[in-house]
Amino acid sequence: MNQLNRKVTLKDIADAAGVSLMTVSKVLNRKGGISGETSRRVLEIAGRLNYRPNQIARSLRSDETRTLGFVVSDSSQLVFAKIIRAAEEAARQEGYSVIVANTDQKAEREKHAVEVLLNKRIDGLILGAPLHTGEEDIHELVRFGTPLVLLMRTSPAAAVDCVINDNVRGGYEIMNCLLENNCTDLYFLTMPPQTQSTRTRLEGNRLALAEHGRGLAEDHIRYCDPFIEEGYKAMTGLLEQGVRGGGVCCGCDTIAIGAIRAIQDRRLSVPGDFYVTGYDDIELADYLSVPLTTMRQPKEDLGREGVRLLLDRIRNPGQPGRQIVLPSTLIRRRSA
Repeated sequence: MNQLNRKVTLKDIADAAGVSLMTVSKVLNRKGGISGETSRRVLEIAGRLNYRPNQIARSLRSDETRTLGFVVSDSSQLVFAKIIRAAEEAARQEGYSVIVANTDQKAEREKHAVEVLLNKRIDGLILGAPLHTGEEDIHELVRFGTPLVLLMRTSPAAAVDCVINDNVRGGYEIMNCLLENNCTDLYFLTMPPQTQSTRTRLEGNRLALAEHGRGLAEDHIRYCDPFIEEGYKAMTGLLEQGVRGGGVCCGCDTIAIGAIRAIQDRRLSVPGDFYVTGYDDIELADYLSVPLTTMRQPKEDLGREGVRLLLDRIRNPGQPGRQIVLPSTLIRRRSA
């Protein structure tokens, strides 16, 4: 393509200047908060690339694209698949489409996904359980003027809406389920501690244990990624240390499925030797050789509420941030 005829984008300027997309937009829109040296460099490059004022106008969010961005850490997870599908349907009913960006739980991909979506001039952004987007990043998005909703994560930012599962209550109820089975030894296989859902579910576990005069033994926690093979490895590690019975509280169903398989491969029983619980209630949970006791997350409601809040934020940008807390439901099956 002839470079003279190609339309220069904000990303072209950002790449040439070595700064973020949001920094370029703030400089071109004179929003302040950027150093003089950086501003001069951005403006110089914009001029050199022949970035014209009418192109700037088109790059602003004044024109609706009827498109929403949705960043997820791993769209292959069954939980996210349900959430995404519900979000897409809710958006479609309002005349919007959804662009989904998958980060594979990698920090650089999460940052890149946000910038790519912003460069596509989306009308609003949903971040699904972001692992690497910090509070500073969230505040920057708000200052940039991006309508934003967080799913399964909260933020103190004033103009950010959040939809979360009541993980504290869920962790409390699932732990009580194990305690009802008179489990003396308790083990926890759960997602990395930087995830908000892990911290809040463990908080609920601790509350239930405290009511029984017990504490949560930190050396009984094994952190792993939310995959069947990771649950298998984590449980195998416990078995190799001589653990031969007790309650196993898993942070998600896929970890629990792997844990049950590891137990059965050692010719131990569930229930009996071990009692195992999950979290999420994916479809597979009810079809295992030992159906899984778990907490049912309102997955579709998370997606629908996220879109509803985002569209409301787009239409009413000045309102304060809101937080929707959705309840979970204990589903009792054979594993505990």
